[in-house]
Amino acid sequence: MTEQQRRELYEVLDYDEKAAIAESFELPKDALKARIQAELKRGSFALKTDPHGVAKEIICVVFDEFQATGIQRRDNLEVLTSLGGLSVYDGTAKDTLFPQIVHVKQDSPTLRSATDHDPKDPFFYMKFENNPLDERADTALTIRMRHMEVVYHRGYVEAIYKFFKPPGDRLESVEALLVNMPLSVIFPVTKVIDRQQRVGPSKVCARKHELALSMRCKPTKRSIYKWI
Repeated sequence: MTEQQRRELYEVLDYDEKAAIAESFELPKDALKARIQAELKRGSFALKTDPHGVAKEIICVVFDEFQATGIQRRDNLEVLTSLGGLSVYDGTAKDTLFPQIVHVKQDSPTLRSATDHDPKDPFFYMKFENNPLDERADTALTIRMRHMEVVYHRGYVEAIYKFFKPPGDRLESVEALLVNMPLSVIFPVTKVIDRQQRVGPSKVCARKHELALSMRCKPTKRSIYKWI
């Protein structure tokens, strides 16, 4: 086959030889370009009064099996994060019947401890996708959360409020600063809204973005008891 005959055949078949060679060197859609993963087996943070003196713990939050993963493909970005378990302990009430005021309820009968959890069914799971591989939408967001049990009493609520409440002299300074501060500094988003309102409606309507949202959150059980 001569060069002229080959060009004629390509024109009949609507085949671009150079484009085919360039596509052969492109990565497939599901090929990984980068992958970053971070994992924290267990962590905690607590609020304490008088840390330089007689430290007294107000509340303590304990979490485990925190994972975060970022995946970059040719035209796709995925961000996944999950939290295996979450517990909150109250330090304001002595000899209380409910030292653990927040815990994740276990669905599996084989998990006896409140801190145990099924790695395949974490307490919280979130997945964000930009240009999903299955092309179901432009952006996809999946959220799953298991149900918790929360024990409420006013003791730790008042203690947390007192912990974050600034002293009286500082509170007056903050109030004076907010009163004298221009509204454009406090609410900068108003400028953005005003700027967007000037854009013609045809340009706004021309922007179309499809979001696929999937949520599965189980209800939270709340218990209330009085404490004096």
